[in-house]
Formats: sequence, C-alpha cells, structure tokens
Amino acid sequence: MFEPLSPTESPLPSLRAHRRQFVVGPKAFRAREDWQCRQLGKSMWVSHCPDLRNGWAKDTDGSIWALLGLAVQTSEEKPDPLAEIAHTPKSRVPDLYSSWAGRWLLAGADSLHVDAAALLGCFYGEDEQGRTWASSSSALLASLVPAGATDPRTLRYERGLSWFPPPRSRFARIRRVLPSQVLEMSSGNVRPRPLMPEIVPSIGLDQGLELLRRSLVTTIRQLPRGDQPLWMSLSAGGDSRLIFAMAHCAGIPLVTFTRIARRMSLADRLLPPRLARELGYDHVVFRSGTAPAPGRTALINQHCAGHVSEGDALPLLQGVLDILAGISIGGQCFGVGKAKARNLSETVTDPEGVAREIACSQKEPRNSTATAAIGEWLKWVALTPQASLDWRDRYYIEQRLAGWQSSKEQVYDLRTHERFPVINCARNYALMLSLPAVWRREGRYQAELIRRTVPSLMKHAINPDDWHFGIGPALADIVGKSRGDPLYPARRIVSGLRRLYRPRYGH
Repeated sequence: MFEPLSPTESPLPSLRAHRRQFVVGPKAFRAREDWQCRQLGKSMWVSHCPDLRNGWAKDTDGSIWALLGLAVQTSEEKPDPLAEIAHTPKSRVPDLYSSWAGRWLLAGADSLHVDAAALLGCFYGEDEQGRTWASSSSALLASLVPAGATDPRTLRYERGLSWFPPPRSRFARIRRVLPSQVLEMSSGNVRPRPLMPEIVPSIGLDQGLELLRRSLVTTIRQLPRGDQPLWMSLSAGGDSRLIFAMAHCAGIPLVTFTRIARRMSLADRLLPPRLARELGYDHVVFRSGTAPAPGRTALINQHCAGHVSEGDALPLLQGVLDILAGISIGGQCFGVGKAKARNLSETVTDPEGVAREIACSQKEPRNSTATAAIGEWLKWVALTPQASLDWRDRYYIEQRLAGWQSSKEQVYDLRTHERFPVINCARNYALMLSLPAVWRREGRYQAELIRRTVPSLMKHAINPDDWHFGIGPALADIVGKSRGDPLYPARRIVSGLRRLYRPRYGH
C-alpha cells in the first residue's frame, strides 16, 4: 500500500496529481493555480480541476445546481441532465438522476448527491471550526480537516478486503458517502436515499432485456466524443462483450484495445482481436512492462492517500495506456446483476456476526479494522432496507464498487483519457435485479442479450479455458507463466477443477 507524501508537482507531463478532483466547502480552494472556483449558495463553494467536466443549471425555483463529472441520460424520452434540472422544481431534482449513467456528483440545495455506485467518490469531514468540507480526494480533504489516526491495515491485491469499507475511510475522522446516502453540507450529516428505483421481479425476461438494451445503446450514443474515437477495453468475458455489442448497435466510431498482462488468461489474449475482427473494428494491443515507470509511485502516493493497493494501480504504474485520448468504456460494474455472494447468510439479523462471516469468506482477519467497518455498514443496511433488494447485491454496490472500484477509478484519473462506466446507473441496476435470478447467475442474461443483439459475437465462447484453444497453446501459456511464478501450474489445476462445476452460458 502507498503512503501519502507531501504535495509536489508531477514530474510526468501526461499525468497530473488531483486531476478531475473536486472540493466543496465554505470557501474557495485551489489545489493548483488553474483550479476553478464558484460559489453555490451563501456558504458553499465548488472548486475543481479544470479537467473535471462540469455544468450548472437553475431549477424552476431559482436554485443553482452544479453537476461535476460526466453524467449521461439513459432514457430516450428524457433530455440531458442539465436540461432536466432547468425544467424541474428544487424539491424534485433528486428524483431525476436515477436515469443518469456515469461518474458524477450533483451539488445544490445544501446537499451533495453521488452517482449510482459513488464511483466519482465523496469523502467528508469537519474542520476545526465545525464546518463541513467534502472532496472526491481524501488526500486533499486531509489538508483541510483534521484527518485523525490512520488505519494501520495494508491493502493487498486480491488478498482480504483490498479496500477501506465505506462509510469509513483510511482516516479516522474522514468519512465516505455511501450510494444510499445524501450529504447535507450545513450539518455534516447524511440522510438515506434509495439505491435505485423499484425492483420489479414480475417484469419478465423479454421486457427486461429490451429495456436494458435500449438504455445501454442510448447511453453510448449520448457520450460526448468530439473528434476523438471512442476507446473500448475488450476481454474474453461477458461484461465487455455485452458493451461491445451495444456500442456496435449504437453505430459510433470505436477502437477496441486489450492490455496484455502476465496474469491474464489465454482467452483474454486471443479472443479480443477475433471479436473485433468479427465486426470490422480495429484492435490495439498494449503490453505491460515489468517495472514501474520512474516517478509514478510518488505521484500515486500524492493523489490517492493510500486508498489503493499496488496491484490495483499496476496498469498506471507501468504506463501502459498513457497514449489514449478521449473516453474509454468497458464492462465495469456488471457484477451487480450476477447474484454474487450467495454463500453468505440470506438475512442480516446479527450485523457483527455477518461481518465476521464476510471477513472469513474474504480471508480477512476477524479482528481487522475492515471487519469492524463492514459491521458498521451492515447496521446502516438494517436501518435503511429497500424492497426486493437483497443485501448481498447491495454489498456489491456499496462495498465492491463504492469502496474498491471507486478508489481505482480515482487513481486512473491521473491520466488524460477519461474512463466511463456505461452500466453505472441506478435505473440499470434496478432493471438487472428485476430479471429472474436464474438468468442473472454467472451472467446468463448477458449471453442472451448479446445473442439477440449481435449474434455473430457468440460464435466464440465467453471466458473459455486454455484447453479450448488446443493442447499446444495451452501448454505454451502454462510454461511461459511458470517461469515467473513456479506455483502457477498448481493454481491452474485447482481453477480448472472449479470450472468443471460452474454453469456455462457462453456457447
């Protein structure tokens, strides 16, 4: 895990500390001289990096709202977010954003509202005068409010809970807004909000898939592209393949790419170029280096204040995708609809006991600070239930996404290109969770939706094992990976045995 350093100017021209970050508080704040500041109400200022997209709108009652980040309308029948606000009374503005996709924060009426999975992120705390400050950056916030003690836990890639579970952060006196919360700036308190619109289990497979298809296609068509092509990260999995099918259906210019890493599967190496070629798209391969590029560790230290493990920051450390420009999309966040974590208890009658159960399932020590933080979150869940929403699906949204994925996205903000999570929209999550559970498990509904939209993409299996490509390529891959990891063959055997008992929907 990285330790925070004193702020310094980036020695790397293509990367910039605190890029696309914001600060909201009682006065203007500039992390750099080029930061933009604007007053929002009598005692609330919005300050942000000039690279962070922003828009302002006045509702029909005359209140001003600031929309930070990239929010895209998913409904064909509705105008873009700022136009919606301009035709809505103040009290109803929060009802609008369940159909907005992306990473964004809405500020107005003395309150801050995060996107569906809080992927832009919002930390908050009080200064010595008792005034509330909020920021997407815990590092910047720690320079404005007393941060308190630092969590001693070391984040490790894919080992234990590799994030600091919200609503806590790495700092004792800095909190994190959950997707089920709204932050009131005048009091510094949070109040509950629904995570998503009503989940309707009776919606039926056909209607649910069609509504989801239209939502994704509309979102991709609405993305601001300028003169840049849309980049798309493509793998052998169903998540990215579904987004690829929707992008093809949207009919926009697209370049697919794959980042080759030592730990990736043979399918992830071989299938993406074939999938791109199937639909006539260019495909670019980026190969990871073996060592961090000079200067990057210090820059990440400065930017994320230790909220990301070194393994999760590795793509940026190695400088693999620095040449990308514009917007890149991929299959982030689809785990919401896959009925995960079903090995856990169905109900939360004992938050502390379930927290220990989660810790055990993640191989996290029971006495870990992460276990205590999960217990605190579970108490909030018990106080704020939502009809038809399984707490285990909520766990994926408020922990895996709002805790882990959000912190990763913040690190990637160091780059010039902008990542956009197409599926991250409360309405989309409600649609996915309305589908029959048997179709959601292991992404079966994704394969069906791809098959209905672009059937040719299903000529290739989703996430096939190495032996699918023949004995020669499979053995060559095992030998190659064994050179740097002697235990790889044993792990490969265990993984193969597990796959024998896993449902397959990719053929």
